[in-house]
Amino acid sequence: MLTKIDNIYLLGTSHVSKESSEEIKKSIDSLKPEVVGIELDYQRLKGLLSKLKQKPKLRTLLKEFGAFGTMFALLAGSMQKRVAQHLGVEAGIDMKQAYLYSREHKIPTALIDQHVKVTMRKFSSMKFTKKVSTAWNLFIKSFKKEYRKKMNFDVKKGVPSNEKLLEILSIVKKEAPEFYDILIEQRNIYMTKKLLKLKEHHSGPILAVVGAGHIEGMKQYLEKNIKKEEGEETTSKETFSFTVQVD
Repeated sequence: MLTKIDNIYLLGTSHVSKESSEEIKKSIDSLKPEVVGIELDYQRLKGLLSKLKQKPKLRTLLKEFGAFGTMFALLAGSMQKRVAQHLGVEAGIDMKQAYLYSREHKIPTALIDQHVKVTMRKFSSMKFTKKVSTAWNLFIKSFKKEYRKKMNFDVKKGVPSNEKLLEILSIVKKEAPEFYDILIEQRNIYMTKKLLKLKEHHSGPILAVVGAGHIEGMKQYLEKNIKKEEGEETTSKETFSFTVQVD
């Protein structure tokens, strides 16, 4: 489902969903956007398009991501790959589809996400005690019946409902605020700024394809910033208006 903020349209997707891939095509066909923003950086796009799926060397990851960032990246990547294999799709199929389908229709694309190296480095820079306590807290809470029920959804059905996503994100934000800030909040701000830059050069539709978990936060930031800009523009017009009196 598309979320519209002025001329920016946010499309929330799942990185392991065929349904999301089809939704991207439909959105591009119906909107005919001037540009498509994609939740990727150059390194991740290069990895998705490469026919040779070579695993990066551990030494390289440690150098670029740091120890904890490397551990997190390997764990998250492994989980996503297992889910994708179970569903018979390629991990990252949504972002790859957004890029290839846009290029096929000669629509410019923009990579709007923060470089993965920056995100993983931020994980590694967390204090060791905070990393351990947060990870342990999440592990223990994952056994709680109320949390298991809230975080349970059928990945085969594609993107969870907005209500389910907000529930899951609220748990992560409450139980692991530092993780949430680095993985979600800071990237929401980064991608919003990139979209606002695109808005300065495009008056027509701008489609942004991002993970469904980013939609609500990005929507709030976009609405706040666009409203602020409109207020400043109105104030500016009032300040510089004048009347010429003819005698």
